Amino acid sequence: MPITGLQYDSLRTVLQYIEANKRFCLSQRLPAIRFAEKAVPLKIDYLQFDDFGVTVNKTSYSLAVYRDFHQGSDYFQKEKDEDGIQFDLDQYGFQLQMNKTDLVPGEVIFGGVRVENHNFNGNQLHIPITFPWSSQKHDMTMRRCYDKHLELFQIALKTRLDQGNSVRGMEVLNSFPVMTKMFSDDELVRGELTAKELKIKLSYLNCVQTSSLKILSHHLRRCLQPFDCLHNNKPLPFTPLIQLTIKREGQEKQIERYPYTMKLHEAIRKLSWLMFGGRKSVVQVHNFPFIDESITLRIPKGLKIRVRKLRFKENMNGRLEALNNLIDDSSYPLKKFSTLHEREEIDHFAHHALTSAQQIVLEGAAPPNINLLLNLRNKVVHFKYIWSPDFSIEELLTFAQNIIKAGSPVGAQRSFRMSNEVSIKTLLNRVAEQFNLIRSNRGASIRMGNETKLNISYKFAKCCKEDNLQMKNWVLKMTVVPGLSLSSFFEKLKKLKITDGTL
Repeated sequence: MPITGLQYDSLRTVLQYIEANKRFCLSQRLPAIRFAEKAVPLKIDYLQFDDFGVTVNKTSYSLAVYRDFHQGSDYFQKEKDEDGIQFDLDQYGFQLQMNKTDLVPGEVIFGGVRVENHNFNGNQLHIPITFPWSSQKHDMTMRRCYDKHLELFQIALKTRLDQGNSVRGMEVLNSFPVMTKMFSDDELVRGELTAKELKIKLSYLNCVQTSSLKILSHHLRRCLQPFDCLHNNKPLPFTPLIQLTIKREGQEKQIERYPYTMKLHEAIRKLSWLMFGGRKSVVQVHNFPFIDESITLRIPKGLKIRVRKLRFKENMNGRLEALNNLIDDSSYPLKKFSTLHEREEIDHFAHHALTSAQQIVLEGAAPPNINLLLNLRNKVVHFKYIWSPDFSIEELLTFAQNIIKAGSPVGAQRSFRMSNEVSIKTLLNRVAEQFNLIRSNRGASIRMGNETKLNISYKFAKCCKEDNLQMKNWVLKMTVVPGLSLSSFFEKLKKLKITDGTL
């Protein structure tokens, strides 16, 4: 279909001013502009990947498996499955862990791939009713446990109905409940209960609310469905679909569903390609955070991004190395670089991504050697070491002296998260005494001799939830600002044309 509205060059000019998510939408709806859209540099303010999708600016795209239950199905009639499940399913309906190790060129794994224990433990007093995994399809202990408890709960509900008690209504419960173990291992293997054994168990269930029994029964039927399909050769009571959920700020979420012809990780790979594949120019990204400890990054081969603000939660060196083919060299020096690290991690203080950044934010635990921090030459450094004790007064004085000795330029700053206001006031008193100053209520200024001065001040911090738990509610700042020399002072007086002592 030829482009009739705009010529190619004009279209490219228009596209570069359209927000990224709108460009994705236009490209999918108008195939004729896809080549031009891919050719125009893409600008994104915020980009974050996760295992199940991606967030671009204020719009998130998340993939899951949706079960479209058949009309009149005996299973899941009351189940709310609108958000889908973030697992794959086999042909019987058993859950499959999403494949995180199937990689194609360009894709990267961050952190270790956790191997979860899916063994059923029926020996505990309180048994969580969990949906069975494909690896548990031949676990007869699990099936017998669910079968026998469901049978018992159904007898209890029927008894209440026969006695004239209402059993209508059931609370909405999105998570899987926990049931008290009602059968010994011998009883599970033996099968039928004696009349006396059944009476004792029903007597115990008299204290359980009817709504709770209905919830437990519902979830047990739900978990027995794959066993029923496997052992009784029944078809699935639902049609599995790939679900794409799009959430835009301030709008109703949008849901799209597609045939389940590929696994979940393959669908995520396709989504990433539709957005970022085939782009020859470098994608401009302002904020690029990596806060998940473990993630498989499914990015198209050849994609390059220029980052201005980069954030890591851990393993800074390893993640930078893994992202070497994705982050374009033009990203450095970064405008802002944030990293969280353990106390033992010190090798990252020599990495060029950190040492060259204009502004850095150091979170987590402080290194044991303070010289690593004193030797930083970044213009702005924020120390948010909420896992470590406050810097001592002597250490803070050393930071101030270090700034003065280096002759740091205007705008240079060091900030510290602190928990004790008394320590900060003691520091200001020490500064006033050492430099013969008159301090203000929450600050002091030290002349640096090059028409600049070092302002030391503090204020109450705007804390995040994590900071509040750590009780580091104060921010101490050391900032180099312009000072007013005598020559500058008299020059300003001349410009004001002061006469007779009045303006």
